[in-house]
Amino acid sequence: MILYHFPTSPFARRVRLALALKGLSAELRDARAEAAHREAVERLNPQHTVPVLIDGERVFTDSNAICQYLERKVPTPKLVPPGIEGAEAFELSALCDGVISGLSNLGMRYFGLHEDAHFPEVKARLGGRVQRALDALGARVEGVAPGPLCGAEWSLADIAIYTTTAWLEALPARGATFPPAAQVVSLGWVLPSALSRWADQHRQRADVLALG
Repeated sequence: MILYHFPTSPFARRVRLALALKGLSAELRDARAEAAHREAVERLNPQHTVPVLIDGERVFTDSNAICQYLERKVPTPKLVPPGIEGAEAFELSALCDGVISGLSNLGMRYFGLHEDAHFPEVKARLGGRVQRALDALGARVEGVAPGPLCGAEWSLADIAIYTTTAWLEALPARGATFPPAAQVVSLGWVLPSALSRWADQHRQRADVLALG
């Protein structure tokens, strides 16, 4: 398998952790480091975003679709717990998606419009959604005993929340050399401390350390 990615992309890192959970490997191709890899992403994915996974004749261009594919390719260990806990895992993952997409849109894709008179209203609406999602995630992990959030094993829920939290924590330092990261930070969101405390228990996992 081949995975086109950005090393810092929380969506791509989610896929890398899912691969590790399944005991699978993929050739990593950094679409920021090499023009040919970026061109491949734009050819393969109509949205021109990472991650993109190639497995033989199959091409998947969305992190959630890739995770679903991996779940079917290698059914165990489970990425999504069975029963109601699986639905909760999807809900937590969706909240993470909303945080990442909301901040990326406001701070990167559409930040060029920040001087428009209507931008503050848009920022307040979308930024409010982001903060409410972050607060909900923080409340979910607050005081939780060490261990998986949904089901008996590390799952999509843990992977999504960890990669989202790590991405947000790294943005201030990245902002020193990567202006879009500084723009995201400037939006004024607050990362609940409960998320960082929860992430602390997972930082030394072998698969997490392998992310670099």
